[in-house]
Amino acid sequence: MEQQAKLTPQMKHYEDFAGADIRWMPYVMFYNRTDYRSPAINTDSAGFRITETDKGPVSLGEPLPEGEVSLILGASTAFGFGATADAHTIPSLLSQGEGTVPWLNLAAPAFNSTQELIVFLMHRHSLPRVRDIVVFSGLNNLVVSGLPGADEGYGQFFFSGPFFRQLGIMTDQFEKPGQQPGKLARAARRIGLGGGADKAKDTDKPVLADPDARIEVALRNALRDLDTLQYLAVPTGARVRYVLQPTASWCGKSLTAEEKLLIEENYTERGGVWDLFRQILEPSVHAVYSQALADACKTRGIDFLDLNAAFKVAPSRDSWLFTDQPHLNDDGNRVAVDIMNAELGLNGPA
Repeated sequence: MEQQAKLTPQMKHYEDFAGADIRWMPYVMFYNRTDYRSPAINTDSAGFRITETDKGPVSLGEPLPEGEVSLILGASTAFGFGATADAHTIPSLLSQGEGTVPWLNLAAPAFNSTQELIVFLMHRHSLPRVRDIVVFSGLNNLVVSGLPGADEGYGQFFFSGPFFRQLGIMTDQFEKPGQQPGKLARAARRIGLGGGADKAKDTDKPVLADPDARIEVALRNALRDLDTLQYLAVPTGARVRYVLQPTASWCGKSLTAEEKLLIEENYTERGGVWDLFRQILEPSVHAVYSQALADACKTRGIDFLDLNAAFKVAPSRDSWLFTDQPHLNDDGNRVAVDIMNAELGLNGPA
């Protein structure tokens, strides 16, 4: 990963963070490493990423700040995967400036909407008054909806192969026996950027559901979880918002030289799991998915924002914003926060 090391040196900390053994957890399946320390990323004793506010660092697993808070739920982009420091994540940027409240980061790389919901459910009792809950999500539901078994039972999740192997259950549906991924491959697998045997032959690739079927499953799960989140949150007075996360393809931006190099390197070096993404990164998939989410949120009285449409017309749309297809750099996070504040009125009166 020569270009990644050259253009985004902070990623070495994320790969180290993600490269350890998976931290299996009840109910959510897995969660972030605890008490991790580095120049780019830091977590507390429960695995929540630190948010940097004007008054200092805060997180859910440490003494909570006084007064009300707001929450970010989501996966790796909401977590801040790719930011050069905790201060440049979306929750930290939302927490800075006059009149803001602290935004707690409950996100975890590789989460789907059900895991996002369960984290909130497990910690709702310990939260102070919550002003806003932003679900910054959407992509991972589409990714896992393409896996075998996604439309059965409780569906699919990232790392289902290692999970069932730990239980002594091994089928071709999840993972081939005998695979022993190295540290980088484990890191890539954990963050959704590699598949263990990244350069697998075509015959080793999973057979994916067609795009329409993936959209149907992804929407069904996302809306089920959104309904439950709203049921849990509204009695507390919290406002639930849904933000469809941006990707370089979905927002239709003209890629900068840096973005081209980084995305192509990922496709080449970590093609195994990127094959799960390629089909759903088509603009036609985004158009159907975004409209369906927007319509469903309107019916539920939930504010909806498609950051892809907003990025497409942002003044900085031609700047370097992405470290790969779904992950934002510091400038990308800043653009996202500026749009979210303007469109959703975040940090405004409750």
